[in-house]
Amino acid sequence: MRIAFRLAALAAFLALAPAAMAQGNGPIDNAYESSKAAELESVKLQLATQPGSTAVQELNEAEITLRRLKETKATDQRRKIAAELEMAITRLKIAAGAGSMQR
Repeated sequence: MRIAFRLAALAAFLALAPAAMAQGNGPIDNAYESSKAAELESVKLQLATQPGSTAVQELNEAEITLRRLKETKATDQRRKIAAELEMAITRLKIAAGAGSMQR
C-alpha cells in the first residue's frame, strides 16, 4: 500500500513538473546550467558507487539534454529544454535510487 501511494505521488509530480518549469520561476541562465551540471555530476558519483548500475540510458539522456540546453539560445526553447532536463534528471535519480535499493 505504501509503495502504491509513493508511486502515485511520484507519477503526479512527474506529470506536473514540466508545466511548473514552463511557467518560468526563474531565468534559464549560466547559473542554472551550472547547477544542473553539478546535480548531474552528483548523481553520476552516486551511480559510480553502485556496482552493476543500469541507469546508463537515463544518464545519457540527461547529458544530451544538458548539452542541448547549453547550445540553444532562444529563450522559449531554453525553457522547454530546461523542463526536459528536469524530467531527465528526475528519472536518473529514480533509477539511481532503485539501484541502491537492490543491494
